[in-house]
Amino acid sequence: MSQIDVPEIDRDNLEERGIGADKTFDKVLEASVGRRHFLRGTATTAAATAALSAPGIFLTGNEAQAATLPLTFASVAETKADKVTVPTGYEANTLIRWGDPLFPGMAPFDPTKQTPADQAKRFGFNCDMVAVFPERFGAPAKIGRLPYPSYLMCVNHEYTTGTNMFPGYTGSENESLVEIEAHGISVLNARILNGRWSYDVTSPYNRRITGTTPIRVTGPAAGHAKLKTPADPTGTLVLGTFNNCAGGFTPWGTYLAAEENFDQYFANRSKVADAKIALDHTDYTVTAGATGRKWENYVPRFDCGKPEGVNEPYRFGWMVEVDPYDPTSMPKKRTAMGRFKHEGATIALTRGTNKVTAYSGCDTVFEYVYKFVSSGTYNTSNRAANMDLLENGTLYAARFNADGTGVWLPLDLNDPVSGPLLAAATYPDGTRRFQTQADVLINSRRAGDAVGATPMDRPEDLEATVDADFYGNGKMYIILTNNSSRQAASSTATVTSGSRAGAGRAVPAKADAANPRGPNRTGHIVEVTEAGNDHTAKTFTWRIFLLAGDPAAAATAVDNVALNGVSTFTGDRFGSPDNVTFDASGNMWIATDGTPSSYPFNDGIYAMPLSGTPGQPVAVKRFLSVPAGAECCGPLMSPDNTSFFIAVQHPGEDVAGVFDNAQSKWPDGEYPRPSVVWIRRTDGGRIGS
Repeated sequence: MSQIDVPEIDRDNLEERGIGADKTFDKVLEASVGRRHFLRGTATTAAATAALSAPGIFLTGNEAQAATLPLTFASVAETKADKVTVPTGYEANTLIRWGDPLFPGMAPFDPTKQTPADQAKRFGFNCDMVAVFPERFGAPAKIGRLPYPSYLMCVNHEYTTGTNMFPGYTGSENESLVEIEAHGISVLNARILNGRWSYDVTSPYNRRITGTTPIRVTGPAAGHAKLKTPADPTGTLVLGTFNNCAGGFTPWGTYLAAEENFDQYFANRSKVADAKIALDHTDYTVTAGATGRKWENYVPRFDCGKPEGVNEPYRFGWMVEVDPYDPTSMPKKRTAMGRFKHEGATIALTRGTNKVTAYSGCDTVFEYVYKFVSSGTYNTSNRAANMDLLENGTLYAARFNADGTGVWLPLDLNDPVSGPLLAAATYPDGTRRFQTQADVLINSRRAGDAVGATPMDRPEDLEATVDADFYGNGKMYIILTNNSSRQAASSTATVTSGSRAGAGRAVPAKADAANPRGPNRTGHIVEVTEAGNDHTAKTFTWRIFLLAGDPAAAATAVDNVALNGVSTFTGDRFGSPDNVTFDASGNMWIATDGTPSSYPFNDGIYAMPLSGTPGQPVAVKRFLSVPAGAECCGPLMSPDNTSFFIAVQHPGEDVAGVFDNAQSKWPDGEYPRPSVVWIRRTDGGRIGS
């Protein structure tokens, strides 16, 4: 492979397209009170009428919790239907599907004629995280109840499945290269008119970031020897981003795409000659032999047994920041935020200090909850001053004590307590594992081991309740999807395989206070309250907010939802919570991924009041179901609660059949296509009522 060529940014062309340097963030949002984003779901509102008459204005805390609006829709029944099922009086509509063009002049999508160059201009596969930003326009017009008629939508594409993409899939070179281009992120210009959403294929904002897009590496690990390759001897320029799952977005108008299960793309870990590199890759479960994808047969950087590939896995597992307002800008991998299997990147500001906190989980069984706190402070009036806030700061891992307290453990070699623990961590040959702070960030999982963080049951989304300006009230919710390997509290077993198989890591497998069920097949949600309601605090308190499962299950059943003999919720059963969002009416909306592994019906969205009496059950209602075999991702509510977005990922994947004989034909009755869907009440009213 030759050295990477970086295309020069054509600023003149950018200005000709109306996206010039004068297009500051303040101007983009000048018509919005307080420079608020279109979609920043929060948990609470001052009053129902305020939410509807002044979209985007929210409060958090006790004052707003008293104004929670009830969920009066009729629950959707359990179903295995191959469609998006919504309550009576609602409609679900497809906004964009895999293969839809993002640029003018393109032919209709034909799955039999796919090429890498063509896929690089189309909406990618398996959409996940959805975020929306207001587009600048000439006047503060309001369409419907939303403050703008036009928005920039960012959607990431978690992974591809060749058998669901190509008729007669064989894993050929063309198929592999198409799959690489179907990863990454899509940016599109979404518009609403008379309450109905569409997207503009001619917009100059439309963009595709794929598995071959140049991405800059920033922060402490930039230039580290482990990030250098023959194609990039500087260790600062990576091609592409993969397996982007739930992420986040920032007060300064950027999109955060989390690199999660990147290990599956790399082959032949067993052929790595350097024992330490081989162990590092084992810690991140890089494939020992050939991958099912077969990319390594055609692209050497995916083969760890070759010089081009031995360091390539180190270049993934980071948080990627994208500026949707500048389609020529280069995305950046923010290494200060750590390297693990990232899920979520929820931003919360702390009043008084204006420090930025980003919450994220490592989405694997027996892994950790993290937060990053910026060194710099957020500037409310200068977007440019904020663009590198995620480049430097402190990364923490969480310890959950049995008494309901917790500690954020700094993963910092210079910390007087954590530093010696990190310095004492060694490879099997006795040499120090963490020579520099960059080493700590490159293997944040082992750093969490060293300081004594609490292994959790697949920490996926972490969502803080913040107001419309991103200031939090100290609350944060951890969504723990499941962990069938968790053992009963009486167990003395340790986990030495599965996660980090063969890496020599052993953790207690028994249930604990923060992960109280063994096995935990249906998952749970933990509520965290930061000390002093300060998101930069070093300590916190926590409680079990909800145990997913079946409220009607027997007390001895593994899906029993009771804690200390009291049910944590009533209503509709569900399993495997994955991502959540909040509406302006004081409710939490839960998307699931894996309910069919516990119950004979599809994944979907569940709604429940966020406020309530601790220790008393809350009422959960099934709002929608996604098609057969699909996962429900990217839940996002408009601030006035009249539009609700979801990403329907891998329809048909969890049932028998491939593209040629798929049991799911959603959404068009032809073959399964992952898609972004918007939901509304047919009368245009508040979603949830």
